[in-house]
Amino acid sequence: MSFRSVILPGMLCLSLFTLAQELTTREAQQAKDATNPQTGKAQGPLDALVQKQFGPDFSADPKFPPMYADFDGDGKEDLAIVAFSKHPLGGAGGFKYTVLDPYDSYFGIGDPKITTHFAGFGDGSTHCLLFIHDWKGEAPKSKWVVVNVPFDKVTSGQITLKKKTFPAVATLETGGLASLVYFDGKKYRWEPNEFADDDVSMK
Repeated sequence: MSFRSVILPGMLCLSLFTLAQELTTREAQQAKDATNPQTGKAQGPLDALVQKQFGPDFSADPKFPPMYADFDGDGKEDLAIVAFSKHPLGGAGGFKYTVLDPYDSYFGIGDPKITTHFAGFGDGSTHCLLFIHDWKGEAPKSKWVVVNVPFDKVTSGQITLKKKTFPAVATLETGGLASLVYFDGKKYRWEPNEFADDDVSMK
């Protein structure tokens, strides 16, 4: 038996074993990438969209349905999503989104570089509101991450400014404070709306 007849089959088996290991590792990584890191469940289309537009530091919260409206008033549909993120500033440059803290801005200090270091972003969670303007276009017109807005319920709402009505995101805290997050033409703002009972249904 020649040396070559012994070595070549051995090398072939080793190569096949190495290839199988690489494929298994790759499949495991793909499965991990396709999992919502907050819930541990399979990643859905909304999660995939969130991570495509905002990066791996974000994951959609499946408890809140997405909201569709023309938030910036340009005649094109925009999308608002409730998401989790512990590091909302991390991908701002690479994924070209703007991070805002309109809640703390309303009370005087709204620099997200400072306020995102507060424990739980101030509302006891790591929830963010993500806005994608013209989300159906070839490329979004703009993308926004709104942090620190406290809420337990969230839905579509409206706000009237200068006798014109604009879409907004309406939020409600367990304690009864209702508020609105809306686009003023330049950026997103937060404003208290009214004190409502906990069982009020926002539509």
